[in-house]
Amino acid sequence: MKGQVMGVRDWKKRFSGKLVTAEAAAAQVKNGDRIFLGSMCAEPRLLIRALAASARDDVEIVQFKTGEEASKLLSLGKWRFRLKSFFLGRERVDETGMSSADYIPLFHSEIPRFFKNRRIPIDVAMVQVTEPDRFGQVSLGISVDISRAALENARTVIAQVNPRMPRTLGNTFVPVERIAYLVDGEEELGEIGELKLTDADRAIARYCGELIEDGAVLQVGFAGISQALIDHLRERKELGVHSELFTDSLIDLMEAGVVTNSTKRFFRGKSLATFCLGTRRVYDYVHDNPLFEFHPSDLVLNPAFIAANERMTAINIALQVDLRGQVRQGSLGWTAFEGSGGDQDFMRGAALSPGGRSIICLRSTDPKGQSNIVANFGPKAAVIMNRGDVHFVVTEFGAAFLGGKSIRERALALVEVAHPDHRDSLIDQARQAGSVYPDQIYFRMASPQLRSRVRREVVFKGGLKAHIRCAKPTDVTMLRDLFYNLSESSVYFRYFSPRRTMPHRNLQQYVNLSEEQGVSLVVTIGPRENRRMIAEGRFVFERDDAFPDVALMVEENYQGRGIGTFLLNYLIEIAKERGIEGLRADVLATNSPMMKIVERLPYVMRTSLSEGALEMRFRFDEIKEGRQPETGS
Repeated sequence: MKGQVMGVRDWKKRFSGKLVTAEAAAAQVKNGDRIFLGSMCAEPRLLIRALAASARDDVEIVQFKTGEEASKLLSLGKWRFRLKSFFLGRERVDETGMSSADYIPLFHSEIPRFFKNRRIPIDVAMVQVTEPDRFGQVSLGISVDISRAALENARTVIAQVNPRMPRTLGNTFVPVERIAYLVDGEEELGEIGELKLTDADRAIARYCGELIEDGAVLQVGFAGISQALIDHLRERKELGVHSELFTDSLIDLMEAGVVTNSTKRFFRGKSLATFCLGTRRVYDYVHDNPLFEFHPSDLVLNPAFIAANERMTAINIALQVDLRGQVRQGSLGWTAFEGSGGDQDFMRGAALSPGGRSIICLRSTDPKGQSNIVANFGPKAAVIMNRGDVHFVVTEFGAAFLGGKSIRERALALVEVAHPDHRDSLIDQARQAGSVYPDQIYFRMASPQLRSRVRREVVFKGGLKAHIRCAKPTDVTMLRDLFYNLSESSVYFRYFSPRRTMPHRNLQQYVNLSEEQGVSLVVTIGPRENRRMIAEGRFVFERDDAFPDVALMVEENYQGRGIGTFLLNYLIEIAKERGIEGLRADVLATNSPMMKIVERLPYVMRTSLSEGALEMRFRFDEIKEGRQPETGS
C-alpha cells in the first residue's frame, strides 16, 4: 500500500509533533486506565507489545474479541492486565472455573452506545490506521465496527500507522487532529486462511444454498459454511451483501457478477460491512474499492436498518440447538461465558425483513459423536438466540423450518435433521418432557442417499411448479390437510372405506416409512415457509409379497395435470433401481382415473378379483409388444 496517493509519504514531517515511539505511546497509559484495543485482524500488535514491556499495572483491556497478541498480556501477571471482551473465543479457564477474560453480554449493535454514554468509559483507545492522506485523514481500514465509537469517546487516542492497512471507503475516516499520538508501525495484518471443510459442511452449504433466492441480501458469518456456500450460489442473480464482515469468499461472487447489490433499499450498488476478516487477498480487494463501504456497527447491525432490505437472509453458525429452537453459540470447552458477535442482530433483522430468512447451521454431532441437537442445554449454557428469531435450522441431514411451528412441531422438525444415531433418544426425551404426543413413534425415514436422489423440481401441465421428495415424519400436518381436501369418493378409492377422520395415530404411521418398508413420494407446491401437499404416491411391502403394493392420492383440484402418471412412473424407476421385479395395485373397478393410469403402463398386466377390488400385477421384464417403459425423469 506504500505511496498510495502523492504526498502521503511525507506524513511524518507534516505530523512530526504527534509522532512518537511505541514505548513513548505506551507510557501515556496510567495505572488503572481502561484501554480499548482494536481487535481481530486489525489488532495493533506493536502497541500491545510496547504496553506489555511497560511498567503499567492494574490496567483493564476492552476488545471486541480477545486477540492473539492481547491474550499474551494475561501471562504477565494475574492483576497487571484484565481483559474484557464482547465476544469470547477459546479463552482459558483456570482452576477456579473463571475465564481469563470477562465477558460483556451486549449485542454488537449496542456497544457504540455504551461507549458514547460512558457506561463503558474508555480512557485510552489504541487502534491501527492507514497513513494520513493529503487531506489529513486516516482510514480505520478493515476494522470500523466499534473502533470508531471508542476513539471518538476516549480521553486519549493512540494510532499505529501501518502502510499495509488498506484504505477503505465509507464512514472510516478520522482526522489526524483527533489522534494524540502517531506510531510508525509497518507490519503484516493478521490473517485467517480458509478452514478445512468436511463432508458435513458441504452438505450443509448445499441445503443453505437452496434457501437463498435471487435478489436476496446476504449476511454470512465467518466459518467453513461461507466457503462452501459459494459453490451453490454461482447461478443466483442480483444478490446483495449487508454483513458484519467481508471475507475472501465474497470476492468470488462479486467477480462472477452474482453480487450486484441492485435490490437494496439503501446503499444500492454497495456491499456493506463493519470489518474484514481473511487473507491479504481480501485486504487488497477492498482497498479504495468504491463497491465496498465500511460503517460502524451501530448502523450496519441495527436490526431495523437490516430489516429495511427485502429478502434479507442471515446465515450463522450454532454450537447447539435445543428442541424448542433456542440457540447456543460458542466452542466446546467454554463455560458459562459465550458470545454471539452480531449474529443476533442479523437474525432479528432478517426475521423482520419482508421475505427475509434467518438460518442457523450446525453439524449434527460434535467431534465426540454427541448430538448437537439436544433436548435441553446444560446448566452453564447461555442461550444466545431465542426461539422466535430462527426460521431454519440446517444440518447435513436437511433443513428444518421452525417459523410459526408449535413446540411439538419444532421438536419433530429438529429430530428429523438430527443425526440418525440420536433420533430415537431425542424422541424419548421429548416424550418425557411432554414436547411431543405420548404416542409419538420413533422416526423412520428414507436414507439420505435416496432422499437426495429423489428430490427434484417438476413443472406439470398448466405450468404448475412442484417439488418432489420422499415423505418425512414431519409431513403429518400437510398429509392431514391433503386428506381433508379430498372428496368422499377420493377417500373411498384410496382407503377402500368411507373414512371421516385421519387422527394422529394413523397419520404418523403413513409418514414414518423406512426403505425396508417401501418408498413414499410427496408432491408439494408453494414457498418453503408455506408449502402444501397436493399428492402422495407410495409402494409398500406387504404380506411377504415380493411385489410391493402401489397407491396414489392426488387432490381433485390438481388432477388431470399428469401428476399421478408421473408419480407412478417415478416409483417404478426407483423400484427397478432397488432390484424389485414388479409392482401390484389394488384398485376399485369404479376408480376410473387410477385404472386409466395403470392401464397406460407398457407392462403386461395380470388382474384378479380380490376382496371386492381388482388386483393388478405387472413385472418390469414383461413389456407389451411395441411399447417402451416411461420414466419419472
